[in-house]
Amino acid sequence: MESNIPTKRIQSSEDLKFWFHSDAYYYLTQWIRLLSIKIKQLKNTEECKISDTVQNILDILDQLSNLIDETPPDNQPTRFGNKAYRTWTNKLLKKSEDIITSFLPEKHSEYSSELGVYFLDSFGNSRRIDYGSGHEINFVCFLFCFYKLGAITDEDLPAVILKVFAKYLQVARKLQKVYNLEPAGSHGVWGLDDFQFLPYYFGASQLIGHKTLTPSSIHDKKLLEDHSGEYLYFRAIQYIHEIKTGPFFEHSPILNEISNVAAWSKVNSGLYKMYLDEVLSKYPIVQHCYFGKLLPFTDEIRKKREKEFKESRKKKKTVKKDK
Repeated sequence: MESNIPTKRIQSSEDLKFWFHSDAYYYLTQWIRLLSIKIKQLKNTEECKISDTVQNILDILDQLSNLIDETPPDNQPTRFGNKAYRTWTNKLLKKSEDIITSFLPEKHSEYSSELGVYFLDSFGNSRRIDYGSGHEINFVCFLFCFYKLGAITDEDLPAVILKVFAKYLQVARKLQKVYNLEPAGSHGVWGLDDFQFLPYYFGASQLIGHKTLTPSSIHDKKLLEDHSGEYLYFRAIQYIHEIKTGPFFEHSPILNEISNVAAWSKVNSGLYKMYLDEVLSKYPIVQHCYFGKLLPFTDEIRKKREKEFKESRKKKKTVKKDK
């Protein structure tokens, strides 16, 4: 019987080229765009449908947050990488089987191992004691698996970002702060953010067409305070101020530059392109991506499109000959 446990497949430059044409890349990029569309002009506080699946994930994230409270950091001199984080991840691993089986309906139980890999790798790396956008990708893949299985529907998608992803960010940031996690693969000041990317992309979609809040509004601390609970983008900027000191334009020049863009719609579209270029195209990040039955490292979609394109051209030529 074929294993449902996903594996890492990107191990060379040739693999990286194939990745761009793979079914997994297509699914992931379309999934991210769909989520952005579904939360356009919506606040985090928006009332939306909370299905049993969505509520189960929210409950588990609350449990993980409580687990951090039960696992205080060690008293150690190092600035980064508190070893108590490894204790926390060991506790998570012990609970993982029960957690994963609680996510899925019985009819989808065969995929529990596949979802488990994505979920457990969404909260950082215990060996390196770090966290970065690659772990964020795994959580997005985890959510996609529910969607592909039909356990999450289109009606659930606003809650997937406004409630679930927002709570995931709370847990991820709590881990970063409590255990002083190293930024994984950070570009320093020339990166968008040391830890996350998607809160800015999704957050910009929330703000499209806003009558008073503009990209430059991030420089107003009062506005950040007033709206950080409503918009992912503003909370992400507020978090940067919590963990960094000094002038914003010095420690976050890319975000500072983006604040000069006239419209949130342009910020949103620009960040999507940047995500493709700076995250999904970078070997050091995507080499850690996993591929299984739900996100396969195959190119069946491309082959199907090429076949349809050839058939379409053939029909057009036939029509011209008949004329």
